[in-house]
Amino acid sequence: MPSTSTLQQEMENKQPQPNGTSPPTGNGGNGQDAFLTTRDLSSFGAPFGRIKKFAATLKATGEPLFLADQIQEHLEAFLENEQDLTPRDAKAIRRVFRGCSEIVLEADSAYALLRPGIGLKQIVCIHPEFDKFEEVDRGKFLEIKDSQIQGYDEASKRGLVLDFSPYFRDYPKVLRPQEMGEGIALLNRRLASQLNGQPGVFRQGLLGFLRNRKLDGVSILVNEHLSSPEVLLKELPVVLSLLEDYDNDEPYAEVAHELRTHGFEPGWGSTVGRIAESLDLLQQVLESSEPAQFAELLTRLPLIRTVLMVSPHGWFAQDGVLGKPDTGGQVTYVLDQALAMEQELRKQFELSGVSATPKIAILTRQIPNAEGTTCNMVREKIHGSEDSWIIRAPFRDMQGEVLNDWISRFRIWPYLEAYAEESKQLVVTEMLGPPDLIIGHYTDGNLVASRLADDLNTTHCACIHALEKTKYLLSDMHWEGFEKDYAFSMQFTADLIAYNSADFIVSSSYREVGGTDTEMGMIESYELFSMPGLYRVQSGFDPRLARHNIVPPGASPKYFFPNTDHGQRIDAVTQSLSERFMQAQPAEGDVGVLDHPERPIVFAMARMDKIKNLSGLVEIFGKHEKLRDSANLLLVTSLNNAELSSDHEEIEEVNRTYELIEKYSLNGHIRWCAARLDKVETGEVYRIVADRGGVFAQPAFMETFGLTVIEAMACGLPVVVTCFGGPSEIVVPAESGEVINPNHQEEFAEALYRTISDTDRWSAYSTGGIARVEEKFTWKQHAKRVTGLANVYSYWNHLDVMNRQALDRYIHTLYHTVYRPRTQSLL
Repeated sequence: MPSTSTLQQEMENKQPQPNGTSPPTGNGGNGQDAFLTTRDLSSFGAPFGRIKKFAATLKATGEPLFLADQIQEHLEAFLENEQDLTPRDAKAIRRVFRGCSEIVLEADSAYALLRPGIGLKQIVCIHPEFDKFEEVDRGKFLEIKDSQIQGYDEASKRGLVLDFSPYFRDYPKVLRPQEMGEGIALLNRRLASQLNGQPGVFRQGLLGFLRNRKLDGVSILVNEHLSSPEVLLKELPVVLSLLEDYDNDEPYAEVAHELRTHGFEPGWGSTVGRIAESLDLLQQVLESSEPAQFAELLTRLPLIRTVLMVSPHGWFAQDGVLGKPDTGGQVTYVLDQALAMEQELRKQFELSGVSATPKIAILTRQIPNAEGTTCNMVREKIHGSEDSWIIRAPFRDMQGEVLNDWISRFRIWPYLEAYAEESKQLVVTEMLGPPDLIIGHYTDGNLVASRLADDLNTTHCACIHALEKTKYLLSDMHWEGFEKDYAFSMQFTADLIAYNSADFIVSSSYREVGGTDTEMGMIESYELFSMPGLYRVQSGFDPRLARHNIVPPGASPKYFFPNTDHGQRIDAVTQSLSERFMQAQPAEGDVGVLDHPERPIVFAMARMDKIKNLSGLVEIFGKHEKLRDSANLLLVTSLNNAELSSDHEEIEEVNRTYELIEKYSLNGHIRWCAARLDKVETGEVYRIVADRGGVFAQPAFMETFGLTVIEAMACGLPVVVTCFGGPSEIVVPAESGEVINPNHQEEFAEALYRTISDTDRWSAYSTGGIARVEEKFTWKQHAKRVTGLANVYSYWNHLDVMNRQALDRYIHTLYHTVYRPRTQSLL
């Protein structure tokens, strides 16, 4: 555990540390929202005397705060030194503190944030005179934490407290940990329960929803003839009987007049067979309570034609931007998502019988000083699409003048409000009206998306990707010291606004939502935290709400296919990349001679951010003699010259990498290339490394998902990946690769060495990785899932089961009283 002086030094240096081993800080529960009973608080079956003794050993260190990894380290040392401790009691004590993310010491008391299981939280006090745990509420716990930064007198003053829980009181919540991130399943069950309990209300709500579905102002599902649920139930069997007189492959036009006479518009199917299936489903839904049937019905309806995606930060273009600051996998993700959504919506309209062409637009930032990219273009068609476009609006200063240059994602907050306002007219003009669905990406994109969705009365899907607070240790408690470089007060406030305002939230992995038995998920880390002197969050994000859904992205088979598929490979690209990355002498601008270019390659590709830990991979490689002597290390990064960067994290990582290359005498063993590869080149690099029996390394301290991991696997390249975040869910250990803690450098190096030195293992991981991607990670599956979610949540919002107006007012108040004033400090 770092000393108090060390923590103070971290704050003074204003450099948050990558949060690799510690779960996100600042979480907990209170007595009103706890899974544990008062009886459970006795000590969870563990000897309370030993627990008090453990708390005393922590107090003896003189430290005021312990985080997860420090707690476990001290606990194991304590248990090892305890005499006459039975294995049963030791196990029970470990059970108490398993997943405990914080212990705060004040006077003689220790305040522990316990987490007995996924989604289970309790704050308890341990005192020498107590004979059991005493429950502590959230407000008291945050006040105690704040007093370590502000002092007791200042922390005890009443300040701003944020609590979103009342606005979601009636919103369905999952009860079982395995259901976290499967909100749609819970909603479907709730709707089915409504049918059982109040069939009249359910039928009236569904009919109203169907009647409101229009395209260009024209109803596409039912017309005014179906004036009530009773009329609908009467007409359905009549129409189904009528359809039996036609062949299934007869087109809709043959029955259009009769269907309209009975109240049914085009949209139920392009053929008689499809129409009959859809209307039969509708009849079953109205008469039964099967959740799967209701979901299937809503999913097949053509409710979405136009989709707006919002992604303002970084450099967003189709070519020449990957590797630039703040620019990486998110560009690939959004472009691939747009193409997949267009294809899925086109398929839905074809099957439904509605004559319409879907349209997708990606709203991003225009950068006039485009540095050779297309980021200065206002409108750019997406390659391979029928009607999908990138549209761009500029950032403007307070005088309304266009900002010509790129701005870091940590500095964009003051410009987003005016950007959203200016973009609104651009969007309406491009879409010929409000879009049917808005998908936001990252916090900045979702902040803009929330304002557009509010103004245009549109369903808002938030793709969460990453949350900055979980990346950096103590970034909430010491926010003031980090403000100049990271603007965390604006970032975290924007997080609370953007994601609480969304209609539903999409995450890529379970760990983002539910975490693990011992670590909180990214979303859960925002449930309880404090920013001393600014506000305390007693309920921020609740990961149990049925708003959360896990929808992993895919790898485009057009670019990412197995290295054995020689028919799709382009020889000229293979030769060019092989010469640059594998030849003995480096090309201009690249670093590192290869003494043995024929050796297998340990390959990594990412931006030079601390959290990506590429310098750590260099250290892992340099320390392991057998790995170093049997393989080469290839890094493809955003840059390898610190003088070309203005980003302090990039500069530090580049300089550290050079120091490690020199420290471990790696010249002759490493090639380091600053390259911005397009998708064709990226896929081919994976395949070239696979041709040589290499391995892809992903050593990040935290990776939200890991798009490069599934790309590498799709190309037949075995992977060794971090245990922190999404990659651990992508890879099935010992089947499609290995999952290792990158802080355990020897173990990570051994995994890399095992993979390249054992041909049977290498082959198994290669074929296993290809199969895993084909089964679980395709854009086709992703797009179908997202459109289905949008349909169901649109219906849920139509019912208006929660006090949405009150929530919106609360969010607007937070925006205008905290977020907007804070942004003025950046101007």
